[in-house]
Amino acid sequence: MVQNHYMPRFTPATPRSRRLGRELRKLREAKELTGEETAKLVRCSTSRISRIESGEIKLRPGDVMELLVTYGIRIDEEPGTSLLELARDLREEGWWQRIGGKYATYIAYETEAVELKNFEPMLVPGLLQTERYAREVNIIGRETDPETVDQRVAARMTRQEVLHRQPTPLRMHAILSEASLRTEVGGPEVLSEQLHHLVKVSRLPNITIQVLRFEAGAHLADSSGFALLSFEQDEPPLGYIETLAGELFLESSRDLARLSAAYDNLRMLARSPAESIKFIKELSEHGA
Repeated sequence: MVQNHYMPRFTPATPRSRRLGRELRKLREAKELTGEETAKLVRCSTSRISRIESGEIKLRPGDVMELLVTYGIRIDEEPGTSLLELARDLREEGWWQRIGGKYATYIAYETEAVELKNFEPMLVPGLLQTERYAREVNIIGRETDPETVDQRVAARMTRQEVLHRQPTPLRMHAILSEASLRTEVGGPEVLSEQLHHLVKVSRLPNITIQVLRFEAGAHLADSSGFALLSFEQDEPPLGYIETLAGELFLESSRDLARLSAAYDNLRMLARSPAESIKFIKELSEHGA
């Protein structure tokens, strides 16, 4: 029986879980079974079948095996073997799951993304921060014990591994406002180290940095930073906005079109990558 385990209220689908659900739905439809008929065959609720196919439930390999058999698919041949392997991978707990909340959800998406476009109006993006800069960011305006700060900083440093993963590191295009490069987070020494780090990582072939100078004037993203994540195959992109009131995940085509238009506007207004790195070098050498 595909078990009706209790599931938490907020169980977001990730690109890989959606892919598994999508493939299982295709197999069900090829067998000409409805969701209700499938639910009766595997003795679970119709709503559970729906959540499985939308990627909201992290299935056990045994559950996937039962569905495959129901659909007449051999588990020792394709596509059965690949779907079982995907189910096993999804059951493995990512390090970010210990963090919890929507931040952990974002990290899960970031880990599976192939490209990230990021605009930050006041701070250096998390994936490009030094450890000392990240520590200062995590204590701003917070009454937080040292252990919690250590955990947050460690999480941020671990996140950065996606930029160096092999064989396909995350492609990152970051647009930084001039304000983010001049704001002395942690003081001039911490900022100087951070600026030197930006110059260093800009040499990586998968990282592009542009600077939006003050003279660029007003633009479509004056109020907040945002991220656009792209994934492989036919997985739709995802938008992410972090505000003081919380985090927002944007998936509708209308919202994504607005974010893409805003990012294109920023990229057009920003200095070229070469000019941007030259500017960052000047700030690091002569002070922000």
